[in-house]
This record gives sequence, C-alpha cells and structure tokens, in this order.
Amino acid sequence: MRAAGIIAIIIVVVIVVVVAIFGYQQYQERQAIEDLQFEVDGVRIEDVTLETADLNFTLRVTNPSGNQATIDRTNYTVYINNISLGTGENQERVTIPAGATVLIPQPFVANNSGAAQGAWQYLTDDQLEWRIVGTAYYDTILGTVSVDYERSGTTAGALSES
Repeated sequence: MRAAGIIAIIIVVVIVVVVAIFGYQQYQERQAIEDLQFEVDGVRIEDVTLETADLNFTLRVTNPSGNQATIDRTNYTVYINNISLGTGENQERVTIPAGATVLIPQPFVANNSGAAQGAWQYLTDDQLEWRIVGTAYYDTILGTVSVDYERSGTTAGALSES
C-alpha cells in the first residue's frame, strides 16, 4: 500500500511539473508576440482593371525577444489616399525565431465596388499614399493574443511604372 502511495505522489508531481513547464512556455511565447515589431515593405500596385486591382506588399515581422513567436493569422485593411480598398487576411501560420525577422507576402485583390470605388481613380496616379491597418493573432489554450499594427507610406501608381 505504501508503494502505491509513493507512485501516486510521483505521478502527480510529474504532471504538475509538465503542466508548469508548458504553462511557462505559453507565457513566454505570449510575451514574445506582444514584443513583435511590424513593418510593411511598401505596397506595389501590380495591375488595375475596371473590375479589380492587384496589390502586393510584404509584412516584415521582427522578433527582438529571446523566445520564438508564432502568428496564427493576420487580417488587415488597405487604404489608398485614406479610402479603404477593402480587407484581406493571411491564414498561414508563421513562426518567427528569437532575434530574427520573417517576411510574409500579402497579395491583395481589391474589387471596384462599394467604398473602394472612391479610391479607384488614385490607383493610376504617379504617386499615392497607402496605409495598412492590421492585427496579428496567436491562439493558445490560455486565450488569443492579438497585436495591432499600422503602417503607411507612398508608392507609384500602376501606370507610372510602365
């Protein structure tokens, strides 16, 4: 009977240690997510037709912490001259190693409808202002961590690069 009690105590201690280690790792990764730095490597207007506009930008994510960070998904809104072209999302899970930078391509297709119609005329200008407003998410058993980002800049319109 005494041996069974000792084995039960050992099992409980092992379970508590494993749960504590897992919880601490989750905590460290949550902290790493909150420290991420987001940049947008420009917005390139690839093509503009009467119906759609194809844009590309790259999200540059830097992890300055000593722990890896994982992004489960991102969503964002693209603005041209302060007019929304629409929203996009990236469902790809990306791990950013400690002290590293990862580039995440973000292709975006805007439809010439609704609010985006107001921005359509600007897409072929020589120069236009863009703004990306987004959120990156990391899902854990302790809940979802979200990190907001907003970046802006200027780029050449579709016809000025021809």
